[in-house]
Amino acid sequence: MTENQKTFSSGEPVIRLIGLGETGVKLVETLAMIGPEGVESHSLDTDNRSLSRCHQSKTLLLGQAIPCGLGTGGDVALARAAVESDRDRLAKLVEGANLVFVIAGMGGGTGTGASSLVARLAKESGALVVGVAATPFDCEGTRRCNQATGGLRDLKQASDVVFHFSNQDVVQMTGADTSLNNALEIANRHLCESVLGVSRMLLEPGLLNVSFGDLQSAVQGRQSLGSVIHVEGSGEDRAATAVEKMLAHPVARGGEALQEASAILVHLSGGEQLSLAEMNTVTEAIKQYASAVDLVVGASGPGRDEALQVTVVIAHQVKLTEVEPDLSAPIESQSSEVANVSFPETFMPSGETSYVGLGEDSGGSRRGGFAYTPPAPTAEAITPELKDSLIEAAARQEPDRKKRKKITQEMLPLEIVSKGRFEKSEPTIHKGEDLDQPTYIRRGMVLN
Repeated sequence: MTENQKTFSSGEPVIRLIGLGETGVKLVETLAMIGPEGVESHSLDTDNRSLSRCHQSKTLLLGQAIPCGLGTGGDVALARAAVESDRDRLAKLVEGANLVFVIAGMGGGTGTGASSLVARLAKESGALVVGVAATPFDCEGTRRCNQATGGLRDLKQASDVVFHFSNQDVVQMTGADTSLNNALEIANRHLCESVLGVSRMLLEPGLLNVSFGDLQSAVQGRQSLGSVIHVEGSGEDRAATAVEKMLAHPVARGGEALQEASAILVHLSGGEQLSLAEMNTVTEAIKQYASAVDLVVGASGPGRDEALQVTVVIAHQVKLTEVEPDLSAPIESQSSEVANVSFPETFMPSGETSYVGLGEDSGGSRRGGFAYTPPAPTAEAITPELKDSLIEAAARQEPDRKKRKKITQEMLPLEIVSKGRFEKSEPTIHKGEDLDQPTYIRRGMVLN
C-alpha cells in the first residue's frame, strides 16, 4: 500500500497549501488563520524577510546557497535554480498529500519561476494539483505582464487545473478610482475564497457531500484554467441574491464561463434554514447556461443561519490541437494581436524537453502577441529527427530570402600629393630609400 493510499483510511483527504513568493506567502499566511482545520500550510520564498513575518504557516527558505535568502530580484531563472537546489526537500514536502494547492503571484521571480516546478513535483508524488495564480495590473508594465503570462502557462502545464484571477478584473468590479490597497484586498480575498471554498467543500460534513473523487474526476489531467465563484446571499430571498451576485461576478463573465464548462461542482451552506427551494433556485440558474454539463451539488449544515454561501467550481473545456503544423506554410503576421493573460491556450513547460515541439499548437502565429522569451534549448533536447525537420524547413525558405549583393574589391583612389611647405626640404634618406614617401609607394604595392 502506498503512502497516498494510506491517507484515505481516515476518510478525509490530506490537503496542503504551498505559497510561493511574496504574494503566495501572504495568501497562505491568511489562509492558515481562517482556513478549516486539517489543512497544512507552508510558505516558501527566496527572500528571508517575507518568511520572517510568517507566524501561522511552516516556512522554508529556498536556495540558501542561491540566492542566499536575498530574493531573486524578478529573475525567473534564478528562482528555478533555487528550487532545483532544494528538490529533495520539496519532494518530501509534497509526499503523502492527496490535494496540493500551489499559490503564487505571477510577474515576479520566485512565484513565476518556482511554482511550476513545485507543481510538477507534487504531480509526480501522485497528488491532485490545483494552481492558484494572480496576475498583475496592466499599469505594472509590459515586461511584468508578459513574464506573468509565461509563468501562468508553465503552471497550467504542470497542474491539473489553475484557478486564475487577474488583478485587472478589480478595475471592472470597482472602477479605476478605487485605492490600490482596496484593489489588492479584493483580489486577495477572491483568491482566498477559491481555496477556502474548495477545502470546505471537501472537509466539512454535509447533508449532501461533494467528495474528493468528484473533484478529481472534474479536473484531473485537464491542464486547463478553472474558475471558482464564492458569493453570499442574505435576507428574505437570499437564494435570488446569491444568484444575482454569482452572475455579476467578473469570473462568470455574464454566464459565459458556465457555458464553456465541462463540469461544475456546486456547494451550498445555509445552516438549518437551507431549503430545497433555495437549492433549486441556484441550480436552475446554473442550468440555464450549462444544461448539458455534468453538475455535482453538495450542501452542508454548518454556517451562519442568516447567510447562504454558494461556492461554484467550474472546470473549463480543454482546447487541444492535434493537427501537426505545416512548416512550409507562410506564417501570418499577427503583431497587432494582444496577449490574452486571462486564458492562454498554449504552454511552454519547464524541463529537459521544454522546447521540443515548441509552437506546435499555434504554428508560431501567436508569437507577435506574446513577448515571453525562454532560454535557448540544450543540445540534448534537439533530436536527430527534429534537426532534420529544421534543416528541411530552412531549405524550403531559402528561395524566398533576398540574395546578398556580391561584394567586389575596388582600387582605392590614392594619389601622390606634394610635400607642401616641405617641398624644398632635404629628403630623409635611409639605405637609399626616401622615408618621406608612403611605404606602399616606395615598395610598389597595390592597395585594394
